[in-house]
Amino acid sequence: MLRARRSTSPVKGASTHRSPTRHSPVKGGTYDSELMRVLRERDELQNMLEKHERHLSEIQANVKVLTAERDKTRMHYQQAQEEIAALRREVIRSKAARGPKSSVTAQSILKRVEAERDEATADLNHMTTERDSLRERLKISQETAISERAHLEQRVEDLQAAVLTMEQDRGEQRSRQAQMRETMMGLEEEVHTLGRKLSASEQELSRLRNECSSLRLENTQMESSLSENQRRLTNRIGDLQNTQERNKMLDEKNNSLLRQVTALREEVSTLRGTISELDQHRDTLQEQLEKKTHLLSTTHDQLDEKEKTIRSLKQRTEDLETTLIALKETVAGRERELDVLRRKLSDSEKEMGAVMKVKDATLQENSQLKDELDKTRLDNQTLQLKLDEANEDLEDLQRKVQDHISDISRTEDLLSAKERECRELQESRRKASLQLESWEEQAKHAETTVIELRLELHNSNLEILRLKERADSLESSLQQALSAERSCNSQLSQLNRKMIHVEEDLRQAQTERTQLQTDLEKTRELCVKLDAGKEAVQRELESCRSEVELLQKQLTSERLSVQTLESLLVSSREKELQRQLTSQERQTEIQILKDKLSMADSKVSSQSREMAQLRTRSTQLEADLEMTKRHLSTERFERERAVQELRRQGLSALSPVLSSTMRSSSPSRHRSLSPHRSWSPERSHHSTPDPLLASHYPDRSLTFRDLYD
Repeated sequence: MLRARRSTSPVKGASTHRSPTRHSPVKGGTYDSELMRVLRERDELQNMLEKHERHLSEIQANVKVLTAERDKTRMHYQQAQEEIAALRREVIRSKAARGPKSSVTAQSILKRVEAERDEATADLNHMTTERDSLRERLKISQETAISERAHLEQRVEDLQAAVLTMEQDRGEQRSRQAQMRETMMGLEEEVHTLGRKLSASEQELSRLRNECSSLRLENTQMESSLSENQRRLTNRIGDLQNTQERNKMLDEKNNSLLRQVTALREEVSTLRGTISELDQHRDTLQEQLEKKTHLLSTTHDQLDEKEKTIRSLKQRTEDLETTLIALKETVAGRERELDVLRRKLSDSEKEMGAVMKVKDATLQENSQLKDELDKTRLDNQTLQLKLDEANEDLEDLQRKVQDHISDISRTEDLLSAKERECRELQESRRKASLQLESWEEQAKHAETTVIELRLELHNSNLEILRLKERADSLESSLQQALSAERSCNSQLSQLNRKMIHVEEDLRQAQTERTQLQTDLEKTRELCVKLDAGKEAVQRELESCRSEVELLQKQLTSERLSVQTLESLLVSSREKELQRQLTSQERQTEIQILKDKLSMADSKVSSQSREMAQLRTRSTQLEADLEMTKRHLSTERFERERAVQELRRQGLSALSPVLSSTMRSSSPSRHRSLSPHRSWSPERSHHSTPDPLLASHYPDRSLTFRDLYD
């Protein structure tokens, strides 16, 4: 049984020694891969910082553009004020020329112009408030960008510290692996030494068995050779001393092995503590992964919502373009109508020249003018209806834009409650809000253009009213001419005077025509300005389209960043799996060490049992030696006593009697000494054991059987 145990022990030691060397390079590889991943994350964070800086520069450029547009609006406002002042002067002059009839219309025009001026001032105040809000938003965005940059720098520093800690942990683990290897080598060497010692002890046992057999032979020959027994006893005493010294050495070795076992148990406890810490770290990492996956899902939903809003805004821009095209067509139709009116004015002047010649033609022309005026009234009413519809559409667009602004503010509030890692998405949303504000400004510009168109319509209505008044005056003059013809030649002088008045009216009409021409030139200039404004609106629409494309690119970049985050999550999961595998390998190594410890404990217990058996055997041998010494001393004493008695008596005749008595006494003595001899182990092998002795020493018989087995 002992040989089988010895043959299995070195194989187990070799297998335990191979297990750590098999997995040591994998651990080093995982740490190197983790370092590379951490460095990649640091580079990605630096790239994100550069992107944030570029975004801030773009925001500053947008602010500069907005300030330039504000200056342009101020210039336009000043020009409008100057034009209003010029119109006031012209109205005052026209009041002085026309009289009480034109003063009422001029006052109404002035009231309307003042109302429009108030609206323009309100729009300017609104623009200033929007500018202040934009500045505040810019400040907030700059502060958030600075805080995000500081956060990212702190994260880079934390990652660098984590890299250093990982390197330190890797060095410590390598040193621990080296120490474990050294301890394993030492344990294997100790196992080999113990095997050698066991083989030596087996040899000693075989030698002791041979000695026992020789002692048995010597015990049978004790009666013939006492001197040889004494020599062998001295040799045995020396052997016993050697065995005692060997027993002491074995005790010391057992103590050293026990100390090593305690040290190994302490190391096992420390390894268990490290494993528990690693499990806790793994649980924390799993919680962080779950949080990040939840955040990614929320960000995906928000990105989808933003894409929907961008699509709706694109559709609205297309609707605005269609409305602009319709407005262009209406402006072209109005220009055509103005040309028709000019032609009609020229025709009316010619007809006024022909009125003095032919009265019937004047009446017909007046009827035609009335019809045309009715048509123009109907056209103006249709145009007003169209303008009202356009105003309603613009109001609907403004409401929709306000709804979108409220939605964007809600989304910004939701985004402000998120973590610092989602602030990049907040910046993109702020860009979208800025674009919406720019679209609002464009809508306001469109409103200003509509207001200018309304002014032009009012001017055209005023011109139509003037033409109506002129037509009424012409009708009155025609009635006077008819009455003059009926009153015959007596009223020719009156007709001549009336002709003079008519000539004066014609002169006034010519002056009014010149004024109308100037008004037409002004309207042309306004049309040119409108065309320029339309071109600017088209440019702004193109810029909006480019900004939408930029937003799409940013969305693609954000999707790529999300994909990178997902790859990082996959890599972190792989890291956790590798850590779990390493922990399992360590647990297997710990189990192997436990098995080794149990084997060592079993070996120590078996050796302690063998030592106890050897000690009991040595005590038994000592007792046997003492018994043999006493027996020899008693036999010598009896022989000397018998010799002295024979010398005292000196009777030769009684010698056979004495010899017979000696013979009869010797078996009795042998019988009396036979129990003492039964204590020796040499006779127990040759003769049958006594049942009493077997009952006294059961352990002894069992130990010898185990040894022979």
